[in-house]
Amino acid sequence: MAVFQITCYNKSSKDFLKIFDFIRRLPVFLIEMSELLEQINSPDDLKKLSAGQLKPLAEQIRRFIISSVSKTGGHLASNLGVVELTLALHYIFDFKTDKLLWDVGHQCYTHKIITGRKDKFAYLRQADGLSGFPNPAESVYDQFTVGHAGTSVATAIGMALGEQIADSGQSKKLNAIRYTLSLPQVNANKIVAMVGDASIVNGVSFEALNNLGLVKRQLLIVLNDNSMAIDPTEGALAKYFSKVRLSQTYEDLRRTTKNILEHLPVIGKGVEEAIARITKGIRMVLPTSQLFESLNIPYFGPVDGHDIDSLVQLFGALAHLDRPAVLHVYTKKGKGFSPAGEDPSKFHSTGPFKINGDSIEAESGIGRRSFTKVFGEHLAKLAEKDDKIIAITSAMTDGTGLAEFRSRFADRFYDVGIAESAAVDIAAGLAKSGLKPVVCIYSTFLQRSFDQIFQEVALQNLPVIFCIDRAGVVGSDGPTHHGMMDVGFLRMMPNIVLAAPANEIEMRLALEFALSANKPVCLRYPKDVVPSGEFDIGACAEPFELGGSVVVKESGDSSVAIVTYGSVLTEAIEAAELLAKDRIAVDVINARFAAPVDKKIIMLAGEGKGIITVEDHRLACGFGSAVLEQVAAEFAGSIVQPITMLGMPKEFIKQSSRSAQLMETGINAERIARAVRKLAYSG
Repeated sequence: MAVFQITCYNKSSKDFLKIFDFIRRLPVFLIEMSELLEQINSPDDLKKLSAGQLKPLAEQIRRFIISSVSKTGGHLASNLGVVELTLALHYIFDFKTDKLLWDVGHQCYTHKIITGRKDKFAYLRQADGLSGFPNPAESVYDQFTVGHAGTSVATAIGMALGEQIADSGQSKKLNAIRYTLSLPQVNANKIVAMVGDASIVNGVSFEALNNLGLVKRQLLIVLNDNSMAIDPTEGALAKYFSKVRLSQTYEDLRRTTKNILEHLPVIGKGVEEAIARITKGIRMVLPTSQLFESLNIPYFGPVDGHDIDSLVQLFGALAHLDRPAVLHVYTKKGKGFSPAGEDPSKFHSTGPFKINGDSIEAESGIGRRSFTKVFGEHLAKLAEKDDKIIAITSAMTDGTGLAEFRSRFADRFYDVGIAESAAVDIAAGLAKSGLKPVVCIYSTFLQRSFDQIFQEVALQNLPVIFCIDRAGVVGSDGPTHHGMMDVGFLRMMPNIVLAAPANEIEMRLALEFALSANKPVCLRYPKDVVPSGEFDIGACAEPFELGGSVVVKESGDSSVAIVTYGSVLTEAIEAAELLAKDRIAVDVINARFAAPVDKKIIMLAGEGKGIITVEDHRLACGFGSAVLEQVAAEFAGSIVQPITMLGMPKEFIKQSSRSAQLMETGINAERIARAVRKLAYSG
């Protein structure tokens, strides 16, 4: 037991009050000093704290996140912005039975920390470690594995309707009686959807809001407004939010909170009157409410997303609403860590770094350029000479390497926000107008644009260029972000050309080819560095010609040809070197195109050579599958040498390093060499 002796020499009443206040707060101070976070292993532990202890806990969680991410890398700025919001939600709701649905899953670190997973943060986003996104396999507190934005309101509606359908028998009768008596209906489980201001502009979010009237029970939508997605949120609605945000002072937020709390909780039908009073009182300073009111959705806010005391009160009150509602909160990305607060885009997803006071030192990389950087530089260079080149992205300016293009050619650059489908259709309109739109979207997000690519681009045969970044395995982001299906869903479409550069020089040549092709062209490349100089093979310096492959290594007495698509060419070259030590001769061919496939590759089968295809893509419907299909069509009924396909299995690949994922799935030099030996000896 600690004993303190306090001596007061100035015996004024003011000093005595200070001493009394210090003694009164002393137990809380001692608890804070013993690190509140150490006591939190579940939301039940969180609920044992007083509301006053949540604020110091929030700061401890911030320190924990910063320390953890500095060692492992991860999504930093967004997670620092939602600490208080997440704590307040867990303090009021019981998400073991209630449902919390994340719209952008990378904001879930505080949620994971307080749901029993903080000890696993040493292995965040690493092999056999903790996922950087919600994952039902990890915890009952996670509902969906979420990596794409715009989904939480729709899935929340589905779960709410599921509850309504399941609500049968006696509970139906009780709720009918309660409705007659103007009492709130009983919902065993509460549902909360967390939505970012960037994802609320997504088409799926708007479609879901338009269907919110189907829900006849509680459903709380928390609109987390931090003015940013990965890059600053774009579009008319984003500017609308920004205008409202800039018009609000801290006192406005406090006044709005007070206004809401004065009228909640409300009972039954009285909610309409309460909402009318609230919106009438704040409408002059809050035009955002009109957006949701036009959809007949009760709207509350905006409020301070870092005022945890008020958030606890608000969630406690709003939990009793008997219908869907929106709570609009303002938060700051990177809060509590100056580097992330000043440059949240840079700290959206970061590698490991060293903390030096209020600054950071990034861990030194290997000093090599990425495919993304090479692409961005060359596109800007080509745009100097061709003013018809237009760049379009979906909230991924930095991630797709377009920062230089944006700064130099702002009048030819469009970031449409998290609206990939719209990006493709806008590009189609630009192409129809005689321009050269270059659409830059990660492979995993391009999947959301399947119908628009089919209808507005392929069917019209319009010269839109798709630069598909993060193709193949992507490392620590895991299964939600791997680009494993782009070849499969694109090569089935007529008119579309699919190409993949293998190294830096091919990245430039492929882009030049695409801009001159006068038809839809897709270029895929990985989240990786370009191969070092030793892999700048002379054959790769030849200009791209539609459907043309290049022979990188040819041996007169070889019985096997390794045919690669994209950046995995380096692994094939290393495999050939391994085989040479065993005096096994192979040919190495860089296919360059998956649609159309070079007829010379197909004819290898008729020449008696075994073919091994290698790709950083799912085997189903990939490049190897295209070769197999065409060989079968060309030599139907004939006996040809076996074809071995190396690629990604039909399964979801967990987070790890990209190199480890390639090795584990057999897309490395050793496994390629093993496949060659098997094929050569069997022949």
